[in-house]
Amino acid sequence: MKKTFFLLIVLVGLGYNASSQVSGGIKGGLNFANIDSDIDPDGKTGYHAGVYLKVGFAGISLQPEVLYSVKGAEDFEVTYIDVPIVLQKNFAKVLNIHLGPQFSFLTKAEGITEIDLFTGDTTKGDIKDQLKSSDLSILFGAGVNLPGGLSGGLRYIIGLSDVNDKYFDLGDGAPEIKNKTFQIYLGYRLFGN
Repeated sequence: MKKTFFLLIVLVGLGYNASSQVSGGIKGGLNFANIDSDIDPDGKTGYHAGVYLKVGFAGISLQPEVLYSVKGAEDFEVTYIDVPIVLQKNFAKVLNIHLGPQFSFLTKAEGITEIDLFTGDTTKGDIKDQLKSSDLSILFGAGVNLPGGLSGGLRYIIGLSDVNDKYFDLGDGAPEIKNKTFQIYLGYRLFGN
């Protein structure tokens, strides 16, 4: 995590020295999340909120973000600190497309810990120690720059890492779990142009 923040500072410094446009603000929105797994649960609606910094280079921008993000699936809730590093291609100062990696760090996880075989009743609890502490994803999407410093957009984030360590390991190995999330967001620029 320290390396990521150091990289962000270096990128901002390079962007400033190159007479680039630097701006930053806040953003948040909804997560329509699920997991890619043999378990095949229903999806979950969560949210994300955080800050962004944008460094523009003649029609292309690099936008690192730090987001608190709630994801998971039905009966399975995970909370991450997401750090997307988004490359944006701008069109006519209004539209942009996004592509980049996202590094995620697990802060909380809750899921089914027991199933009563006779009644089917479930008990939920902390499962953080049964999942991997980090996740790597790739994202792509599109956004619009609105008047008054507002922005909005859509993103699809595909998990590349199996985040399951030993959750629901019944002796024959734990099922693979990969996060996948569709996001809708709004942003507000606090400084820069």
